[in-house]
Amino acid sequence: MTTPLSHALRQGALAAALICATWASQAAAPTATVTPGPATPGFGARALFFGDANFVEQEFFLSGQARKFKGSGTLGSDGKWNATVASSNTPYNTVAIVRRPADPAKFNGIVIVEWLNVSTGYPLDVDWGMAHEAILREGYAYVGVNVQKVGVSGVQKLKQFGDRYANASIPDDDISYDIFSQTAQALRDHASGLLGPLKPTKIIASGHSQSAMRLTTYANAIQPLDKAYDGILIHGRAGTGVRIGEGSTVPSGSVVRADTQVPVFVLQSEMDVSFGPSTSKQPDSAKVRHWEVAGTSHADQYLLDNIGEVSGRDVGWTPPGCGSPYNAMPFYMAENAAIHHLKTWVTAGTAPPVAPRMARDWLGFIKKDAHGNAVGGVRLPDIEVPIAK
Repeated sequence: MTTPLSHALRQGALAAALICATWASQAAAPTATVTPGPATPGFGARALFFGDANFVEQEFFLSGQARKFKGSGTLGSDGKWNATVASSNTPYNTVAIVRRPADPAKFNGIVIVEWLNVSTGYPLDVDWGMAHEAILREGYAYVGVNVQKVGVSGVQKLKQFGDRYANASIPDDDISYDIFSQTAQALRDHASGLLGPLKPTKIIASGHSQSAMRLTTYANAIQPLDKAYDGILIHGRAGTGVRIGEGSTVPSGSVVRADTQVPVFVLQSEMDVSFGPSTSKQPDSAKVRHWEVAGTSHADQYLLDNIGEVSGRDVGWTPPGCGSPYNAMPFYMAENAAIHHLKTWVTAGTAPPVAPRMARDWLGFIKKDAHGNAVGGVRLPDIEVPIAK
């Protein structure tokens, strides 16, 4: 005979089984070994710029055996790419930097993991540069991880750090996707090793420019396998992804797959959609939002100033000269809004607003108003009441 108690026990066992199944589905990726780095500041240290925010910054080394992937079946422009593991024994040892609230009570539960940008030959935290005010103010934890070969090679050339990075090694970029998954898995399995007393509830991936291109491939081919992230912010992508692995080139003009199981927010500047108009083909869906922000550039004054604080100090890099001032439209405000909406999306299931796209003429060029500013798109106050173009 079924009693209320036996029914409740069966229901509890079923719930426990479902929880275990959920976590098992998130354990497809191996877990990296986490080793704390030296206590002294390393490349890209930013603690001097935290202001009044009570944040901790610490460097870590992540190591393990990484997988390589290859495409399977048709890799179409719809982004519905299947991938399989081609090998699983490539050793790596890389660097991550963690910035987090010192007080667990100030932590909002969300970890942002940035795929560091290596376009300059060094790992640069572009999304931190854009969104650091919101991260510090609202209590996110942040992990910037170098997952590409050139970033490791770059920091190893810096003599002021001695042999600090001598043992770092990424043989090739085909393992970048797995290192990125393993970072998230380490946050799930061994959060205290990276975050101290903080207990993460959701993990969001982010990447800008070259990293956004690779993150597009990650979202389409690897995230469906590993289920490592709860949401993805793709910021400033070009019109294609990057190969999944050797012999697995993806087509140009690809979009984020519409059937993604986690929210994906694609945030584009006017410059991004002007030079890569195929990205505007990205349809909004239940799990995809695409914003095009009028008047903004791929890298603006705010970002370049922020990156220059550390890149100028550590590598002597300064932004290239321009014939006119850098674009000063506050694109960072749109990124702050995008991260806020993505946080709400992954925690409460509330999707961000659908935004209008930029208007285009019959040749496909972005339409301009009488002031020479774009028509349509997400419109910040600076372009709604313009004093410049």
